[in-house]
Formats: sequence, structure tokens, C-alpha cells
Amino acid sequence: MQMFDRVAATQMLTLRPTIAAAVLDDGAVLLDLTSKYFYSLNGSAWAIVQLFETGASAADAERQCAAWGGDEAAAFIAQLMRYDLLEAAAAGAVTVEPPAYHGPWIAPVIEQQAEPLERVIVSAFDPSIPLAE
Repeated sequence: MQMFDRVAATQMLTLRPTIAAAVLDDGAVLLDLTSKYFYSLNGSAWAIVQLFETGASAADAERQCAAWGGDEAAAFIAQLMRYDLLEAAAAGAVTVEPPAYHGPWIAPVIEQQAEPLERVIVSAFDPSIPLAE
């Protein structure tokens, strides 16, 4: 078994609760509500991330990735850990049926935006926001 940055490959992991996802045709975008960074994921990366929505171990993700035809799960999960998108799952977390992956397998890619979102605009009528000229 391979050790990742902070966890053993058999430890159950889940997406942090402060991660919001928006599904796209060819992947997804994640927003970390704590750090305000956006992350774009291709389709295979999104399929792997979905495994962690309810809890999975890195070993489970590696096995599922191999079943889909890929062998890049270990490096990708290490990247998720470096971005601090995963945390230890609560006791009693159960894995669910893996998501379906359609199409040819491509290496999972996650890209972090260069700068964090400075603030979320709550109202279009916020007087502190200058008007477009």
C-alpha cells in the first residue's frame, strides 16, 4: 500500500463539507468555500472525486480507477490531498455504488485557478461595487 501526504491508503476519506461542485458536460468545477479557490476537473477526475462524496479509501479509488482503465489514481489523490479537498471520513461512512464512467479513459486532471475568489457578490445592488461605465 502506498502512503499519501497525510493518510494511509486504507483510511476512509470524503470531500470536505466546504467543497461545492458544479457538474459540466466534460467534468466539473469545485469551489472551496474556505480558501475561495476554484478547481476545474476533466471527466475522469470528476469520476474519481465522486467516489469521495460519501466516503472511500484511496485503495478503493485505485481499484475503481483500474476498472475504468486508468492507473493514475494514486498521483491524483495525492494532488487532492495537497489541495486539502479531502478529509478523514466520519465513523460509519459507507461507500456507495461507484459512478458510471462513459467514454475512453483519459488521465485525470485538476487545475487550480491562479488566484482565489476575493469575495462573493451577494447583491447586485451592493454600493461598494463600482458600476460599469
